[in-house]
Amino acid sequence: MPYTEDTEPENLPGYLLRRCHQIAIGFFLDECEEFDLTPIQFAVLNVLDRQGPQDQGTIGRAAALDRTTIAVVLKKLEERKLVIRASSLKDKRAKVVSITKAGEQMIKKITPSLLKAQSRMLEAFSESERKEFLRLLNIFANHNNDLSRAPLIR
Repeated sequence: MPYTEDTEPENLPGYLLRRCHQIAIGFFLDECEEFDLTPIQFAVLNVLDRQGPQDQGTIGRAAALDRTTIAVVLKKLEERKLVIRASSLKDKRAKVVSITKAGEQMIKKITPSLLKAQSRMLEAFSESERKEFLRLLNIFANHNNDLSRAPLIR
């Protein structure tokens, strides 16, 4: 769909992206409700599970979250004993965050539900459309990464 100056919502990419985000969050919450975890909390746990202990800023950059959001998310995860923070051996001012055994178990338990939510997001498409949709989303996200409030840094 090429962009036109038509202001009908179905012709506005920003409107459609917002709607798609709402729908994606709905699928996640529907499938993962029993775990009482938000998509952002899952993303942070996933970063720690895959990449190991790291400082708060590095986690935020790896999950594409701003400083305020990562601080709030880590506080909530720490309250649930899914992560722990400890002083860095290199810089006493810095805190290193690690996933706990409970956090690792959460990742294992929630993954099947998460994957079901992801599948539901794509079920409207044929297999080739799914690949194309994901390819286009990646192009959009990567091309505009530097414009994000919290760019993804790998």
